[in-house]
This record gives sequence, C-alpha cells and structure tokens, in this order.
Amino acid sequence: MKNNSAAFLASVALTLLAAAPADANPPPWAPAHGYRAHQEEARVVREYRYVYYPMQQVYYSPEQRMWFWMNGGNWQVGVNLPLQYQITAASGVQVMLASNRPYAQHAYVEETYGRPWREQHGHGGHGHHHRD
Repeated sequence: MKNNSAAFLASVALTLLAAAPADANPPPWAPAHGYRAHQEEARVVREYRYVYYPMQQVYYSPEQRMWFWMNGGNWQVGVNLPLQYQITAASGVQVMLASNRPYAQHAYVEETYGRPWREQHGHGGHGHHHRD
C-alpha cells in the first residue's frame, strides 16, 4: 500500500510539474517578434535634426522644411521665415533634439550652444530676465 501511495504521489507531482507554465520569454539575444518587438519599438527615441541660429533664436528643420522663430514671446512656425530675420548659412549650428518642436527644448539648446541674443539685448545671465 505504501508503494502505491508513493507511486500515486510521484505521478501527481510529475503531472503538476508538467502542467506548470513554462517561461514563455525568449532569451534576450533572440530576435524580437510580436509583443516584444512592439515594446522595443516604443522605447526607440527619435532624433530630429535642426539648424539653430543662436543670434536670431531661429530653428530650421531640413527634414520638414519648416522654420521656427520667436515672435512676441510665442513660437511661430512656417515654411517661410519673416524678412526681418537676417540668416546666413555660416551662422547656423547643427543640433539633434528628441522633439519635432525644437522650442520645447530651447532652454537646453541655449545652455548648450550659448545665448548670444540674450547677451546682445541685455538679457545675460543664466535664465534670469532683467527688466529695463
């Protein structure tokens, strides 16, 4: 009787082990397919290339063929830059940003590439605005 009980318990244990869910995740080095591929795509950060003109605080997106400029404290966007902006190709700096709206990262751009416009117009310092 003891042998039958032991055999029965052993068969139950094997059945439970066989029915346990297996680890369905492939090893990290395996190519991603399905759900995992979509999750990896979601983590990819797109970079956008701009030409930044620091003296005028103007951005140009060669990919979108769009200009971004400050006008009365608000950012404007258009295919043509207003005539009052004097842009020369040599004054531009290539920047890579993680946004399709470069002004969303303007504080970072100013810190990284300088802020000659602020200094020229008496708004020097690091983010402090002086009132005249």
